[in-house]
Amino acid sequence: MVRSFFLSASLSIAHLAAAQNAAQWIQWGDMAMARGDHYGASRFYGSALEADGGKMEAQWKMAEACRLCHRYPEAEENYAKVVQKDRTRMHPEAQLHLAEMQMCNANYKGAEESWKKVKQKEKDKKGFAYLRAEQGIAGCALARALKDSTTTFLVVNIGEPVNSYDSDFGARFGPDSTLWFSSLRGDVNDDGEVQDTAAYHVGVYSAQKAGAAWNPPMKEQAQPDAMGTEHANLVWAPDGQRVFFTQVNASSPRSISARKTSGPGEKLEGLAQEGNTTQPWIARIDDREVLFFASDRTGGRGGMDIWLADLNGNAAANVRNAGPLVNTPGNETCPAFDENDGTLWFSSDFHAGVGGYDIFRSAWKNDLFNSPENAGIPINSPANDLYPVFNDKTGEGWLTSNRIGSLAKKGETCCNDLYRWKLPRIQMPPPDTTEMDSVALVPIRRLIEYLPLKLYFHNDEPDPRSWSTTTEHQYDSTWFRYKAMLPIYEREYAGMLDGDARTEAVASVGDFFGNEAQAGYDKLMTFLVGLQETLDQGRRVNLVVRGFASPLAKSDYNVNLSLRRIQSLVNVMRTWNSGSLVPYLDGRAPNGGSLTLERAPFGEEKAKSGVSDQLKDLRKSVYDPDAARERRIEIERVEIASASGEALVMEQQVKRVGKLVEGAPAEFVFDVKNNGTKPLRIIAVKADCGCTTAQAPPDPIEPGNAVKIPVQFSGRAPQGEFRRTVRLITDGEPTEIELILSGVIVPAE
Repeated sequence: MVRSFFLSASLSIAHLAAAQNAAQWIQWGDMAMARGDHYGASRFYGSALEADGGKMEAQWKMAEACRLCHRYPEAEENYAKVVQKDRTRMHPEAQLHLAEMQMCNANYKGAEESWKKVKQKEKDKKGFAYLRAEQGIAGCALARALKDSTTTFLVVNIGEPVNSYDSDFGARFGPDSTLWFSSLRGDVNDDGEVQDTAAYHVGVYSAQKAGAAWNPPMKEQAQPDAMGTEHANLVWAPDGQRVFFTQVNASSPRSISARKTSGPGEKLEGLAQEGNTTQPWIARIDDREVLFFASDRTGGRGGMDIWLADLNGNAAANVRNAGPLVNTPGNETCPAFDENDGTLWFSSDFHAGVGGYDIFRSAWKNDLFNSPENAGIPINSPANDLYPVFNDKTGEGWLTSNRIGSLAKKGETCCNDLYRWKLPRIQMPPPDTTEMDSVALVPIRRLIEYLPLKLYFHNDEPDPRSWSTTTEHQYDSTWFRYKAMLPIYEREYAGMLDGDARTEAVASVGDFFGNEAQAGYDKLMTFLVGLQETLDQGRRVNLVVRGFASPLAKSDYNVNLSLRRIQSLVNVMRTWNSGSLVPYLDGRAPNGGSLTLERAPFGEEKAKSGVSDQLKDLRKSVYDPDAARERRIEIERVEIASASGEALVMEQQVKRVGKLVEGAPAEFVFDVKNNGTKPLRIIAVKADCGCTTAQAPPDPIEPGNAVKIPVQFSGRAPQGEFRRTVRLITDGEPTEIELILSGVIVPAE
């Protein structure tokens, strides 16, 4: 991650005559861009715009230079001017870059509009721009969803002296707990400008903890033949006897070398190929030593990809791509594998994120990676978030970011710093207490992260016009057929419209299929991995699944339809992973584990206003995304018990609230007391529907104390009896507390 720097002090803009004309400023800017000095170029182009602010080409050059040196506000401003003037004639990529910069500025409303325009103008629906726009729109939706989320941890800049006003990146730890990282460092003059650009070289540094602070870092001293002209991304092998690193040479692509703790380094055999190979990470998986790395070598999906290879001494074999779920047509970089829980962490600028590069995690199972999950806020920010490292055993994580708050003298997002976070760990009871040990607590937390897990269906599927309560169809096959109907939904929902209204309609259909329906399928595949791990520990798992449907059919028919849809979920569980869940579903697993699905009553929640129940109005009753959202089943609750049947969900509070007026919001306060002997922190809040919300208190509940937890109810429910549940997930005992509202919805007078 080499950043751009100022020109040499001898060429400082402060010493140039202010009266130069725009052409001269642009010429100097072009020279700076050719040298890779993007920040210096932006200063020159800025002076050109001051001299003659109306030239579109100067605005384009300014936008490009600012994007490359991470001056996001200036880049957005100038791309917007180019888009307005150019109409994609000279610079068709301007709209895409504008959307990117709007996301980096957290302008998600503007970014979403820009992404929609990219999709509208892009004819190739399999091309990079169209696919990137789809992910961009999904990222905007994700950012809105995460905006008000509460977290129980902070991501903290570790500050000076480890971080500097230059670029510091790639935190790694050696066997002696020493912090190793890479850096570009130089002197700053009285004007805050970096001096002598030509003297910059990337190098590896180490730092030791001094109490709560850090000692000044030291640059690694190694023989030139061992480390090459420049080196970065140093990582230790699990045996603590070897280090791997990136060779950085301006005249050749980057490559990976290794050396013992003493002695010369050698390039790894088996990786020779055109293109850059960088960012090594070494892990032990299934008694194999595996190398993860990033490369733009041939055979990838586009840009930089995550690759892995088996290591045997200084040779790499069985080099393979991490696969289409991890890699995209964009860039995937900075791999790190946590051996504690089998998770690959990496950064991507293509998967749906909240801006720039985002950090993702993907579970490793049976030599395959599952669909990546965005690590969320505050791990991710609108800026670039890179080089993730996480240890599931300790809860400690590190990342590199140029987010606001980094040390900077060339704009608040110019420069990379090292950041650290610490997740609250689950309290571990003494090993000789009961069967309700830490092994049982961890799967609960992993599974509930996906709840409620929503799975969507086409109208009257599976087995249309049937009163049967069962089916032979599997959910995965119904989803793939449903997904293939996207063009039909776009045509039927937007066909009668034109202009902006048509564009909006098409985009809303695409958003539903991409951001909600596809996400549900992807989460299910990852959920099944965690489910298998839980069952393999001999646990008894009960999944509470509820069906919903659009109001097109009568309720008694919808009940049977929902039961068929739930059965399609059971069917896919029976075939998933070569039938590994079948012994648990059939109650014959040797370890005593079992898997049951409890069919909850049909969800009578009132459909969103405007959803048609008229058969003749198929546009609104079938193809409208609001109607499509009603056709779903939800895994809304996971109940886990030991093989002996001891329940782990241990506390419920029911508040009977009497009569509530339909559509009228209300708030109810629960008293939650810690009856244990240790502080109890609420680490997550899960509701069984979007109509009920609550927030976790920021501080742990001390033993013997109680806190008041307000639960907000939107009033969006059908007339009649109702029951809504908010689940508080804790880091101790009880592991889960249910807050239940029970009452009757009456019509407004």
